[in-house]
Amino acid sequence: MAVLTFRLFDMPVAVRGSFLLIAALVGVVGVGDFAETAAWIAIVFVSILVHELGHALTAKMYGSQVSIELNGFGGLTRWAAPDGELTPGRRALIAAAGSATGLVVGALVWLIARPFAPYPPLTSFILENVVYVNVFWGLLNWLPIRPLDGGHLLESLLEKVAPRRGEVIARAVYTATAAIALAVAIRMGLIFMAVLSGWLLLSELNLGRSSQPAVGLPTLSYDEPNEGTAEPEFPGTDETPLPEDAEETPH
Repeated sequence: MAVLTFRLFDMPVAVRGSFLLIAALVGVVGVGDFAETAAWIAIVFVSILVHELGHALTAKMYGSQVSIELNGFGGLTRWAAPDGELTPGRRALIAAAGSATGLVVGALVWLIARPFAPYPPLTSFILENVVYVNVFWGLLNWLPIRPLDGGHLLESLLEKVAPRRGEVIARAVYTATAAIALAVAIRMGLIFMAVLSGWLLLSELNLGRSSQPAVGLPTLSYDEPNEGTAEPEFPGTDETPLPEDAEETPH
């Protein structure tokens, strides 16, 4: 159930309690200080919303109906093209736009803030983490792992160059990249990244055994609804997003 709903650029946005809870837990474990934990939650909220706006506004530019949801570990942008389908190139652009928007925001904050340093501790914490979340998470999200943006980019490329073997190639790349990311995260002591990479790796291995859809995290992902679907309400809210039972594009 959504704890907050609003419209932004005439697009419905819903924030689930799971999103705020996980952001708070990561802040408490990684920071501990109350003021910095509160700042961390706000940074994650704004940064992931900006990321999803990159996806959503690009999809809307092509005439799609769009809705945004923040839940679990990240965000979900749902979109439906007016003709039911977009070209692989346009889908790739939509996938890339989220992290690209975050990179621009992070770079601008760094460029504007740098000449005025040093700052008080809390201000310094906020500025450093705005740059970190938008730049580091944005680059990480371009890795070719399902369900990250890089997974969408790879699938769009394979749809053009190897349509018949695209899923087999993509699955092999996703598995290898997730395994490498897990090994690097463990070696560097990045617990959260290790958990995330391990989850994604198990998802791909499970997909290979069962031939069932991967159990992807909702992190920074979007769905591509079927043609001609209506717009029901968010469960428990009065907003009107795109349908939940639409065809899902792994992210």
